[in-house]
Amino acid sequence: MEEDLSYQVELIERVKKELGMSQSDIARKFEVGTSIVSKWSNGKTPITVSTKIALELMIERKKDEKIIDWVKDITNIIELVKHKK
Repeated sequence: MEEDLSYQVELIERVKKELGMSQSDIARKFEVGTSIVSKWSNGKTPITVSTKIALELMIERKKDEKIIDWVKDITNIIELVKHKK
């Protein structure tokens, strides 16, 4: 039975979209050839569990950075409002 690799295909696409990374960027990050990343993104070769986890954590980290930026923005707005009173 062939493994369903649709999740990893989606994961690679999310990394490319949400982190603005190309297949070449991903290849450099994980020290593999671009042909390997191409096979991952086409569902022809499974990603190792550790690589999958790393990709997921990269996306989560980016989300955390956005939340931190949002909190900083809100804090700055509150300070501006306080000073206008």
